[in-house]
Amino acid sequence: MKHGRMEDWIEHTVDKVNQYYAGREVVLWGKYGVSESIQQGLKEKYNLDTAFYVDGDTAKIDNAHVFPIDCLSGMSEKYYVVGPLAFEQAVKE
Repeated sequence: MKHGRMEDWIEHTVDKVNQYYAGREVVLWGKYGVSESIQQGLKEKYNLDTAFYVDGDTAKIDNAHVFPIDCLSGMSEKYYVVGPLAFEQAVKE
C-alpha cells in the first residue's frame, strides 16, 4: 500500500463515523492497529470517545476494553459499530 492511502482511508472513516453515529456509543470491531488509529482520530478530530472494542479472537477479550462480538446482539440503537474491514483479513472473516 502506498504511503498516505491508509491514512486517507482512516481519516475518511473517522469523518463518516462522526457523520452517522447519531449520538450512539461508538464501538470498534477488531482490536488491532487500524482500529486503534480510528479511535485516536475520532478523539483528536471530534473529541469523540470510543466505548469499547469487540473481537472474535478470545485471546484479546478482557471484558474491560475488548468484549465478545455477541454483546452487540440487539443493541443497534445503543451502539454504532465501526468495522474497518478493508485492511484486516481476520475481521473480514
